[in-house]
Amino acid sequence: MNVWLVITNPYAYDKAMWRAISEAQHWNTGLKVVFLISRDSMSNMMHQLGEMGWLGSASLQSLQISMLEGYRALADDVLKRVERKAKEVELIIEGLVEKPSLTQYVHRIVAQGAIKVIIAGSKSFTSSVDSLPDTVEYIEED
Repeated sequence: MNVWLVITNPYAYDKAMWRAISEAQHWNTGLKVVFLISRDSMSNMMHQLGEMGWLGSASLQSLQISMLEGYRALADDVLKRVERKAKEVELIIEGLVEKPSLTQYVHRIVAQGAIKVIIAGSKSFTSSVDSLPDTVEYIEED
């Protein structure tokens, strides 16, 4: 049984990180950290850009590939930073996870017995996290 930090935004996650560290200390347990890339969210964002006429299909595919590569590269830096900051707790870096759905992934973590799940997210995920269990806290970062 651990506290989990699920990072979905490589640019804003400090509030969630400190909250997760605090929860792990409170429960005297380890902190598992994962950087999650939601393929569904990425596809939805690309679809919206196409619908608005910003990009054609070839450009959309190139942009999506580039964004995924960029997020993968950023994930390593983000996880290393969390490792440097979370010295007061037992830290278990789960690494980079690419899943279709944030909600499905979080439900799986909760089913495995997570004490608490803290999600560092953005406005693009807010509507999809309304149905999450009480053990999940969604922190919309600035």
